[in-house]
Amino acid sequence: MIDRAIVATDLSEASDVMIANLGTVKAFGVKKLLLLQCPSFQEVTSQMYPYEVTYQSDIMEKEKKALENQGFEVETKISPGNAKREINRIAQEEDIPLVIVGSRGHSLIGGAFLGGVASEVILNSRKPVLIMRLEVSPEKGLVFTGAGEPGLVSNILYATDFSPASEQAFGTLLDIAGQGGVGEITLLHVQDQNRFDPHLLERLEEFNAIDKNRLMKLQVALEEKGVKKVAREVVYGEPYVEIMRMLEKNSATMVILGSQGRGFLRELFVGSVSQYIARRAHCSVLLVPSSEKPV
Repeated sequence: MIDRAIVATDLSEASDVMIANLGTVKAFGVKKLLLLQCPSFQEVTSQMYPYEVTYQSDIMEKEKKALENQGFEVETKISPGNAKREINRIAQEEDIPLVIVGSRGHSLIGGAFLGGVASEVILNSRKPVLIMRLEVSPEKGLVFTGAGEPGLVSNILYATDFSPASEQAFGTLLDIAGQGGVGEITLLHVQDQNRFDPHLLERLEEFNAIDKNRLMKLQVALEEKGVKKVAREVVYGEPYVEIMRMLEKNSATMVILGSQGRGFLRELFVGSVSQYIARRAHCSVLLVPSSEKPV
């Protein structure tokens, strides 16, 4: 059950927008939050830091109050050091079941999460990571793409390759579904054309039938949790192309993927497919790492 989460903040505008919309993760069952800032050692040892710390503390207190106003129980922590390592260390040591970071457009949010830091958080995390997608609106400025009711869980895409990692991600999806309030879920399996063409093409229909049956069993499990609308899709093509196509077609509010799986999910945040999806998907992304060690 996801009842607690780390919210990684760099005290930027993007973090403020993300925090203002975190009420949406209540749909996961989250009740307690650890608001975490990880200034670098270079920053804390600079001559200006004593003058900055009061200003930063004020911002962090405002973010804490914004979260409390959304009904969360909030603890704050400043942990100097390498951000990606500190976030994952604290999540692991305190057994916090979810890490939340923000992204803006096709790049990760600034400050502590500039460049590849958030990517490395995801790569090395042993806990699920939610990437909340922010975009710039001509009318409203920086906004969260999943704003409104019921937010992130109104239209979920779950992409699976039926690996143990994907099964673990489905377990997380079941936990979320069990909280109630989920709108629609699409179950997607992509028959990777690189694996079928040319030698297995004649068996494509056979594999389609098997995998459609697998998705049917997942649908039944979700319906038993009270989800009213579940769609199933088995498609053939390039996995990243088909996942992106389905996200756009469905106007999905969140995509859930397992990591360290076989096939196109095996290279999650190492290979180009998952990097492409996580950076370019218009919606938020929930990545669930496998409890198994990667082979």
